[in-house]
Amino acid sequence: MIIEHDGKRELPDSTIMSAVYRSLNIYPGASFNSGIASMAMRQIENDTRVASADYKLYAVSIGAPVDMVVEVSMLPADIHKEINQKEGMSVSRSIRDFPLIYQNPRSELTLIMNGAVGLFDDKNGFFGHGKAMTEGNPIATNPEGEGTRFWGEAFLELGVGGIVEFGSSGIYAYGAVSAMATGRNTSDAFSQGGHIYYDFEKLYAGFMFTRLGPRHNQVINLSAGRQEFQLNDGFLISRFSGAGNAGPRASTYLNARRSLHMSAVAKWSSPRFNAEIFYIQPEELTRHSHSRMRYAGAYAGYNDNRHWNTGIALISRIDGEGEYYLPDGSTLRQKGLMVINPKLWVSDIGGTGAFFKSEYAYEWHKSGGMSANGWYVGAGIDMKHVKWTPRLYYRYAFMQGDKEKSKIYTRFDPMLTGGLAEWVQGMNFCKVVGHGNIITHRIEALVYPSQKLNFEFDYYHLQADTHNNIGGGAPAIASFSSRNLGDEFTIQCNWNINRHFMVLGLVSVAIPGRALKDALPSPVKAWSTYQLNLFMFF
Repeated sequence: MIIEHDGKRELPDSTIMSAVYRSLNIYPGASFNSGIASMAMRQIENDTRVASADYKLYAVSIGAPVDMVVEVSMLPADIHKEINQKEGMSVSRSIRDFPLIYQNPRSELTLIMNGAVGLFDDKNGFFGHGKAMTEGNPIATNPEGEGTRFWGEAFLELGVGGIVEFGSSGIYAYGAVSAMATGRNTSDAFSQGGHIYYDFEKLYAGFMFTRLGPRHNQVINLSAGRQEFQLNDGFLISRFSGAGNAGPRASTYLNARRSLHMSAVAKWSSPRFNAEIFYIQPEELTRHSHSRMRYAGAYAGYNDNRHWNTGIALISRIDGEGEYYLPDGSTLRQKGLMVINPKLWVSDIGGTGAFFKSEYAYEWHKSGGMSANGWYVGAGIDMKHVKWTPRLYYRYAFMQGDKEKSKIYTRFDPMLTGGLAEWVQGMNFCKVVGHGNIITHRIEALVYPSQKLNFEFDYYHLQADTHNNIGGGAPAIASFSSRNLGDEFTIQCNWNINRHFMVLGLVSVAIPGRALKDALPSPVKAWSTYQLNLFMFF
């Protein structure tokens, strides 16, 4: 939180922050909800000493956990303002209040309008062997190959969302409903021809109980329906991977849909501790899919909003039609998967800007026959006092492969990782080798020439854990002669024009290693992608 008073900007002390947490009901580790955040700003602005209050969201990359910074501007000591009890387009009859429909001190109703347009150009998709690398994929009706493929995608989401407090009880009801249309103009990386698709996107409701506990500083938040959900930074469950976007959904690269088909979340938060239980059902790619994949889990964590962010999750796949393929040719149902997932993130170590991140996931099966490991460890530094505030980060990630002579299943299941987030381990490589049996070295460098503009460079070196790759992709790469999968270089630019519009440009080049060159007929070419996107958020 930043407070501006008499032209000076300062950080509040711990006493003020405790009062802020109690009044706003937003704590470290809580899930971000724009309606709840907007109501919190309204609570601050209802103080006659406050000129204005607003918030900004910061994330080191798309899909990473966000930092919410509240900026409060105070009036001079001898001036107090009058509080507007009602605002919005329905009150002012003016488009200047868009997208706010109606707001008073205890309720808000707003329009939802999100969208994007994107242009995409791929050269030598799937390393020039689209048919071989997508064999068995039902959406791959016209996969890329040698040469260049250019196409465009767009989406538009329209809806309404709101929140209301029941009297002055500290109990809130909130919800949202929206529909989304997506489309592409011609064949994309996988599928033939243009397509348009529309369906519901958001459809959820929730209740929030605030000012609980002996110090009135605890919150219980209950929600259910079509909504986004992410666990930590998406190592196991990413908010970008719960909805189908490829094929007939016509949003393979924009990844427009993010809401799960169904989720129910119960979360308890306090200034430093939080816990939640959740049930999630991913969106099926087509109306005719019946994999019935469902997960249930629980998480408990500690976050002091300064240095320490640690916790542990327990997850179970409680339904699903898929099967794991063991090296001896037998199978094991995916239903019954169990995962335990501790994490440790440490920020600003010793006030130096250095940070450390690590998670571990051990997987087993209720019926036995499975033992798999996945983990990562990363370290870096945020140089906030250096020009352009550069950030450097190195991460080693391990997702176990099949042990060829093992009598049990040892290949790590990354579940709902990836999407467009932290766990896209190579923009192009992730489309062919991103399902366990993978070791990655990642080097990330970011610079921020301004608050609205940043450049990100990523380098990935990818290896296979084992030579056996059955179940990891197309039959063409069922085994590897070498563990060297290849390298990928990505340069990305994010320009936040303002709070409502962002431009994202990206260039990524994937260079095949010996494993792919030996598995596929010659020539096996470098795969490059060029992307330019304009996003809109209301």
